Amino acid sequence: MSRIIVKLGNVYSIPLDDGRYAYAQALESPEFAFFDVATEMELSAEEVTSYPLMFRIWVHKSSLKTWNKLGKAKISEPLSKQVPRFKQDALNGKLSIYINEQETPASLEEVKGLECAAVWEGSHILSRISDHLAGQENIWVASMQPKKKG
Repeated sequence: MSRIIVKLGNVYSIPLDDGRYAYAQALESPEFAFFDVATEMELSAEEVTSYPLMFRIWVHKSSLKTWNKLGKAKISEPLSKQVPRFKQDALNGKLSIYINEQETPASLEEVKGLECAAVWEGSHILSRISDHLAGQENIWVASMQPKKKG
């Protein structure tokens, strides 16, 4: 079994069920930026990174088994910075903001619009990309929204 090695700046095409390709770039591990484009023919690494950002999430390495490495591209300035994510304690419901390996208590209002601090598996990533391209809500994103506790 070959080991998956992810290098900063690597760009990947992701085969979709409809025959098109979606695209992602490796950021600081385990984060990837996904670009708002889907094509029938693979683009070059440089072309991919010229498209707007779809979303950026943490990705489990096993997801890359079906992705094709296109090459390497420079990481844009905005993508080189860490972004805040939220966490919610499953037992007591307390919320926090996580950035730069630090956690700070937060309110529901403060975490609104932030990505959940979660590592995504391949099938869930494909579902999210397909739903985004179709302009519909994704079940996995919805299930990870912060919940108001008691």
